Parts: sequence; structure tokens; C-alpha cells
Amino acid sequence: MTIPMNKIKLALRKTHIFKPLKFLAALVGRSTYPLPFATIVPVEPFLERAIARIGNDPAPDPDHRRRQFYSYFSEIWAENYEEGLAQQYAAYLPHIPKGSPLPFLDIGCGAGEFVNFLNTHGIPAQGIDSDVTEVARAKERCLDVHHADALSYLEAHQECFSGISLIEVIEHLPPESLASLLSAIYRALTPGGIVLLETINIKNTLAFHAFYTDPTHTRPISSDYLGFLMQWTNFAETQTIYTNPAAFTYEQHLDPSRAYFCYAIKGVKR
Repeated sequence: MTIPMNKIKLALRKTHIFKPLKFLAALVGRSTYPLPFATIVPVEPFLERAIARIGNDPAPDPDHRRRQFYSYFSEIWAENYEEGLAQQYAAYLPHIPKGSPLPFLDIGCGAGEFVNFLNTHGIPAQGIDSDVTEVARAKERCLDVHHADALSYLEAHQECFSGISLIEVIEHLPPESLASLLSAIYRALTPGGIVLLETINIKNTLAFHAFYTDPTHTRPISSDYLGFLMQWTNFAETQTIYTNPAAFTYEQHLDPSRAYFCYAIKGVKR
């Protein structure tokens, strides 16, 4: 007579070899790793990190906490965050036009991290942002950054830029606004200019969690939809650039669309 598997498991659970077997099964992907029923971990020092990065000692201004919220929230990440950001920007550098007399524009530039990166690599860049606090932070670093609405700014600068980027910006916008924004970007680029749109890769489970960490995000943007929308707007040579690897299994690392935390779609104006 065949003994049901659940009875075998129940019998093994009562022996001293159950935990080692459970651990081995977890290593080969046949079971979950054995954990205690409950555990406690401290909340990470998010605000302390933000204060240290922004340099506002001892704390946010009590009279401007609402206006300053996003500036502080955007700086809560762990100590190696800047290093990862530099790697991410470096991955885009080969795609950025060089030697152009026209500047590169970063929309939603925040405190100007990407603008500063491009400037240090000999690429004249400027940025715009709708957050006055972030613009003020960028200006303190003597960066060419302006407080402006993206659509109005683009319409006033036809064929004025060698390239335009939106780094972790489009997930903050109403999804229905993307088509008109891309059309305005197309008109603001010089022929041969590039557009680079980076966002969170929701096919990666860890990234999906990060998407909903930010209360100002509206809706995740599928790489398939964004790629189609770029082609629909007449951008050529469209490519998907994946950055920040976070694969958990061997099978996952074989598929870039699942193995990376971020993706960017690049296109070239015809």
C-alpha cells in the first residue's frame, strides 16, 4: 500500500532530521526555507539618511514640511545608493550624443544628479523640474536647472536639444499624458537626437515592491507599451536598456526582462 506523502512529511516533522532536510530541500528549490513563525527587525533609519544627504541639520524645516517631503523621501536609500546610481548613469553614457553644439535636457531632474553626471563627462546639460525645493537644491550646486512645466518648456524649445531624458519620471505621470509628452519631446529634439525614458521594471518582483513604495507613483508602465508608444511617435532605432540586476534564480537571470530592476527605452528622432 502506498503511504501518502503528507503522512511521510508529518512523520519526518517529528524527528530531529526534519530541519536539515528542509534546509537541503530549500537549497535545491524544492521547498521554502524554514523560518520562525514571527520575527522582528528595526525600521531602517530612512529620515536620518535623508537628513545626512541633504545636509539640513538637525531636521526638516517645521514650517515647510509638506513642501519638503519629497526631497527627503527621495534620499532614504541605503549607503551604496550613489554608487549604484553612478553605474546606472554610466550605462547610458554610450547612448548620449557627444560633441553636439546643443545641450542635453533632463526632464524631472530633481536635485540635478544626472545633469551633474553629464557635465562631468563633458556633455553640456540642463534640467527642468516642477518641484521648487529640488530645483533650489540643484541651483546650490551651480547646475543649469529651471523650475518649469515640461510640456510648456518643450513647446517653447523646438529642435533645441541633442537629447532628452526622463529618469524615473514617467511612472509619476498620468498614463494618458505619455503620448502627448512624447510628441512634444520629438519636436524639441534636433534630427538624430535621442530620447531616453527610464522607469521601474515591474516584471521583477523586488522592483514591483519598490514601485508602490513611492506614494506619488500613478501606474506601472509596461516596457511593451512604452516601446510601442515610442515607435508610434516615429522614433527609430528603439532599444531597451536594462540596468541594476536583481535576479533570484538561474532561470530568471536568463531573461533580462525579469532579472533587472530598471529598464529604459531609447529612441532616435528620424
